[in-house]
Amino acid sequence: MSRGVSSQSCNRSQAVDPKRTEQKQRRTIIVKEAHPVDAHVGQRIFLARQAKGMSQKILAARLGITFQQIQKYEKGKNRVSSSVLYGIMCALDVPATYFFDGLAAPDRPALEADPPPMRNSKAMEPLFRAQENVNLLQNYLASSSAVRKAVRSLLSVVAKEET
Repeated sequence: MSRGVSSQSCNRSQAVDPKRTEQKQRRTIIVKEAHPVDAHVGQRIFLARQAKGMSQKILAARLGITFQQIQKYEKGKNRVSSSVLYGIMCALDVPATYFFDGLAAPDRPALEADPPPMRNSKAMEPLFRAQENVNLLQNYLASSSAVRKAVRSLLSVVAKEET
């Protein structure tokens, strides 16, 4: 019998086991910069959290972890385990595929456009203060990949005509 996970199985009160955050890691991996996949997933977490108007503190409380851990996930400094990613997926009400949209396989082009670089997330914060921008992003994220691609194409054409 298949034990698939449906979007209805997300329980908002479900939190990550607090004992997990107290466990010491069994091995230490020293990485000078974030792995591109970890950075991409972190960007997607940041964008979805901002689109929902949720603070790092609230998301962390729902997951039973610290807001500093959310910061590390968003910057790609720490890898997100599958159980934590599932909790984030439920808390932000996005499908699992959302976190990997735009991620190119090593031998194939990206399925979606690359997200904006997150070198300075503080520079992006003013974008999320205007409700119009938040609504636009929420509607964009709720669209199918075909609609998102069409919107990006349209904006590209309009931007070229205006310059």
